[in-house]
Amino acid sequence: MLHRLSRRRTVPGCIVRFGLLMACLLPLGTLHAQTVGIALDGKSRMVDGEVEILKTPAPDRVAFYDTATSPWRPLGEVAVPVSFQGPPSSVAISRDRRETLVTAFTRPDPGRAEAFTTNLTMAVIDLSTTPIRVAQTLTLAAAPSSVALHPDGRHAWVPHTGADSVSVLEKRAERWEVVDVVRFEAGSAPIAAGFSADGAHALLSLPGSGRIAWLSVAEGRPVLPAVHEMSAGIGPTALSFCGDTGLAVVANYGKVTGDIDTISLIDTRGALPRVIDTASVGVSPEGVACAPDGRHAAAALQNMSTVARSHPLHSAHSRLAVLAIESGRLRPVADVEFGGWAQGVGFLDDARTIFAQSMNDHRVHRFRLDGQTLTPLPGLPFEDASPVAYGLSGR
Repeated sequence: MLHRLSRRRTVPGCIVRFGLLMACLLPLGTLHAQTVGIALDGKSRMVDGEVEILKTPAPDRVAFYDTATSPWRPLGEVAVPVSFQGPPSSVAISRDRRETLVTAFTRPDPGRAEAFTTNLTMAVIDLSTTPIRVAQTLTLAAAPSSVALHPDGRHAWVPHTGADSVSVLEKRAERWEVVDVVRFEAGSAPIAAGFSADGAHALLSLPGSGRIAWLSVAEGRPVLPAVHEMSAGIGPTALSFCGDTGLAVVANYGKVTGDIDTISLIDTRGALPRVIDTASVGVSPEGVACAPDGRHAAAALQNMSTVARSHPLHSAHSRLAVLAIESGRLRPVADVEFGGWAQGVGFLDDARTIFAQSMNDHRVHRFRLDGQTLTPLPGLPFEDASPVAYGLSGR
């Protein structure tokens, strides 16, 4: 969610303790081999609409799994800073499944009890070693909101919402470096980025100015001015490309007032990219995902689960909304409740397995989409931390 540190942020399965499965899940059949990294926040909880820092926190960490089997096969985990602040796209995994970049917008303030302060580091995790390890810690120019890895695996963008800028990272001699900091319009608040399949362009959400920028990419850097800027809805934040179809979706997060919010469908294939449809989905779409075949989109809705119980619109549950993409339109097809304080949502490469994260019940929920039906699958619960973001290796 957007960077507010208190009120805004505000199926049975296997038990997971420190990333290890303790009970078996039911088999689902063969899936495409992908690596998923789940960012786990061990320090934060929500009490009646207020975020608190635990007095005896568990370690923040990222747990990695191979999705080719069910249950997902644990690959290991590593302790790094993570944060529920910002869109749930603070983990980026390389296509070759050998490296992961992880950002965290906030950390506990050592000078103030039970308070957050900004974090200025990014972790580089080496997945090719046993055990998995942190290979590098990089200091950034400002607090990172999220991270997007270019398809070439050698460049990455880190938006800084509070500084109206994007850090451009480049991998040189096996080390990541900040090679440029690109400034955007004051107050535009860049928060999430995504690269087209060929890496020639990128989308950048600018909730401060209510726009989404379509940018050319040259040598891993954004080219200014933007090729085009689009208007979608209030507070465009999380975004997702639909594989290599040329379509993308963006979540319009809104203001957490109980009013219905939207997601928008973007078509980048014409002379100029444009928003071709916007659909109502519910309250506060924290995460959004598009299936790699371009046939469905999904939104993880916080659904007023982050406000005080005394609020007349309070809900104990988040919602997962799934929409079909048909002839350039978004059509609702399925909707289900899951645990409160929703975070990320994603599709596996089979385009039918969907997972959604809940902080309140410490679980990654999983579902199978069959036509217009969402069938719950065994989930992935965690005893001592909450899933706040994820990264998923591409094809």
